[in-house]
Amino acid sequence: MNNAYPAHYETSFQLKDGRVVFLRPILQSDEYLVVDLLNKLSPDAVYLRFLRPVHALPEELLHQLTHINYTTNFALVAAIEEDGRPALIAVARYGYDPDERITDFAIVVRDDWQRGGLGKFMLGGLFAIGREHGVTRFVSIIDSTNRAMKQVLRELGCTVKYSYKGSATQVEVLI
Repeated sequence: MNNAYPAHYETSFQLKDGRVVFLRPILQSDEYLVVDLLNKLSPDAVYLRFLRPVHALPEELLHQLTHINYTTNFALVAAIEEDGRPALIAVARYGYDPDERITDFAIVVRDDWQRGGLGKFMLGGLFAIGREHGVTRFVSIIDSTNRAMKQVLRELGCTVKYSYKGSATQVEVLI
């Protein structure tokens, strides 16, 4: 398992409103920043990310989200300085599930940073990184009402298959 930090994925991104954010792969030391991000999300944003209310991340899950191998599991974060301290405003990730033999993907953007193009840029970057690592198919379960995710995938020009299952939708993205 290759745990070397891939600094070549670091970049800056300018949002539509001119604000600039720093994108980089997640670090093991980002645990407290991930918790801080969760605490700053609206209940709706949390629900759209986890498909259930989440008030705290179990220690084991937090460890899993930040201790990755940068190949079969990868996460990009959008970092800013806020009130003189580092903060995360978005996380896009994928992870290979050997039991299901699929690569899941997910993204969350803090409410006050949405609609600036960040989610689209991060998801496009995440898919490109996955492709570099041999991933040709990504899968996610989203709420059927998540129009923002569907719109971003359309704008990215992805080949997408939707399977509707009640209030949830399986999204399959072919790269």
